[in-house]
Amino acid sequence: MTKAERHERSLAVTLGFWIVPAIIAAMASTLWFSTTTIQEMADSAYDRSLAGAVRAVDANISTESGGVGVELPYNLFEFFQLTAQGAVYFNVSTSDGLVQIGDVLLPKTPDLESGELRFHDGVYVGQDIRIGALQRPLDAGDPDGVQITIQVAETKISRSAFQKELIVRAILRDLLVVLILAVLIALGVVKALKPLHSLRMAIDAREPEDLKPVAVASLPIEVRPLVEAMNGLMQKTVEEATQQRRFLDDASHQLRTPMTILRTQIDYALHQRDTEEVRIALRSSKDVLERSIRTTNQLLALAKARTSQGTDIYPQDIIGLSETIADTIRMLWPRIRGRRMDCTFEAPDGKVAVRVNEGLLREALVNIIDNAVTYAPEKSLISVILKTDRDMAIIEVIDEGPGMTEDEINHAGTRFRSGRHVSSGSGLGLAIALTVARANGGTMTVLNRQEQSGLIVRISLPVVH
Repeated sequence: MTKAERHERSLAVTLGFWIVPAIIAAMASTLWFSTTTIQEMADSAYDRSLAGAVRAVDANISTESGGVGVELPYNLFEFFQLTAQGAVYFNVSTSDGLVQIGDVLLPKTPDLESGELRFHDGVYVGQDIRIGALQRPLDAGDPDGVQITIQVAETKISRSAFQKELIVRAILRDLLVVLILAVLIALGVVKALKPLHSLRMAIDAREPEDLKPVAVASLPIEVRPLVEAMNGLMQKTVEEATQQRRFLDDASHQLRTPMTILRTQIDYALHQRDTEEVRIALRSSKDVLERSIRTTNQLLALAKARTSQGTDIYPQDIIGLSETIADTIRMLWPRIRGRRMDCTFEAPDGKVAVRVNEGLLREALVNIIDNAVTYAPEKSLISVILKTDRDMAIIEVIDEGPGMTEDEINHAGTRFRSGRHVSSGSGLGLAIALTVARANGGTMTVLNRQEQSGLIVRISLPVVH
């Protein structure tokens, strides 16, 4: 089976791939255990009969005549032969070798101790036999004297046939159990996979735009996390689509209005013969165009910041915050001085390093500082402070403007929502800063100054040690 085929096989085949070998292994171990148990039980039953024959021979050994004689009860011996369903042999011998009665060529029982009754297998006249042997003192009053050994053997035909019959029955029983188990497992797998089939049918029947969550109440517990994750993904898709639709609607509204005004002003200028009136119309058109360009750039920056969240499209690098902030202030310095404002920058000694996308961070800082320049009064002071708190780097931009109301602070960072003191803003500056902060693993907060009027915009970013 190729790697691609392994990846494409169904769940039922995968379950079978693991369950069938497990069943075979279980059956093999069960058969081995059953065979061993049957052999032991059969040997135990037959050995008890063999032990009775040994005891019977021992009970009929006589030494009254001065020698050793065996008065064998032939009726009992014949009954034992009938029970064994085969040939029966016996041998009586002494340790001094003076007595050998019966089948003297029976295999000797090795390491037999006095008082011990032992059973073992052997071969006699080309037949497999089972031997029971007992050794005891010939004279009970002299335990260290001559030992007498009694052996009784039977052929294993009946014993082996009995064991074979029991083993065959055990095999048939196990095969029947495996067959029933396989049917039950197959039915269980089909029933367990039925909800997944129903789930697939329900999803296939949906329209492409139908992204409602899939019901998980009827699904197996093991499948629910997967479906819940899929529901979460669909919910994120719905939210993303909603945000994109709202973004496009808002963007088109923000751009359509100034474009309409611009066209009206150009039409007005084209119909004027007075040069001064044309200049006034063109100057007004220039203001509208600049606001449109700024709005367009901010929309592009916001889209870029949103795209960077959770992706590696805009890679992050380890940068020094002090240098980046100072460069941003220098870039905006002509605009700051154009409103006769001043800007100070405070930073701790040593390098404060963070892992961010430097381009996006500069965009966020430009928008925050530019907002401060735009909405704070002329000749006021803008303070930029960099500090650290535990594992976070904190950038604060503090102005002396009118600040915000509680409701405006709660909605700070929402695009196309600006403050009460803003006449022409779109609210995109803080939206860009918030999105950039989140995209780089940080946060943005907005709060009013306590000691005087003004706003504090704070961005926190994880420090790289």
